[in-house]
Amino acid sequence: MRETWRLVRRVIEDGDIVLEVLDARDPLATKNDEVEKLADRLGKRHLVVINKADLVDRDVLEAWRVYFEKLGRRVVYISAKYRLGTRKLVAAIRSLAPRIPAVVVVVGYPNVGKSTVINYLKGRHVASTSPKPGWTKGEQLVRAKSWLLVLDTPGVVKTVSTGDLALDVVKGLVDPGTVDDPVPYAYSLLKRVLTYNPNALRESYGIDCDLERALEEIGKVKRRLLKGGRVNIDEAARMVLKDWIVGKLKYAARPPENPHR
Repeated sequence: MRETWRLVRRVIEDGDIVLEVLDARDPLATKNDEVEKLADRLGKRHLVVINKADLVDRDVLEAWRVYFEKLGRRVVYISAKYRLGTRKLVAAIRSLAPRIPAVVVVVGYPNVGKSTVINYLKGRHVASTSPKPGWTKGEQLVRAKSWLLVLDTPGVVKTVSTGDLALDVVKGLVDPGTVDDPVPYAYSLLKRVLTYNPNALRESYGIDCDLERALEEIGKVKRRLLKGGRVNIDEAARMVLKDWIVGKLKYAARPPENPHR
């Protein structure tokens, strides 16, 4: 974790404006207080970017906008994948720019869409400036606009296990392809999803069943079968974890009523 935070700090130090990308389905779970504190301590402008807005209703997004503004934060909600709200993102960056050209860095947990945000900002401008002395290979500044430089290296925030298996998935701490036993994670994730969205199984998989039978039924529907027709629960669980990452599993957590830092 020390090495991870060393790299995150380095990325933040190299920027003027820090874009902290959150998942619109659960912004509070994908928010990192340490990132905000570090940006504040280093005197960087900070912009909360709620990404994957296409997965959440507008009224929920507006509620999160109000929530973060009450905390004194600038915030925009976008879908970088579908280019929704991205003009507001650029306008917000420009309004925060302390100098011209301004350097933007993008940070956040795995799977919140950092690279998609970076690629949008870069557009077709692929010519990089000279790398800063001491940067690691691959760290490049890209001139996206006459007034904007983008650091083409996301700050990937990671942390130790939260102790909550579902939150570990939401925070991108679990790799569906390599985790030894995906079943407890998938079960816990589905439990969290169904708490916020009781219709999630029907919407995502076309099934109606209780949580205890969910992986079995998903495996049947998606033909994750072993010899003899038995369901491959392990593969069904990995699929559920992947479906969260790609946005097939949806819920919308609402902000707390009383914002506090």
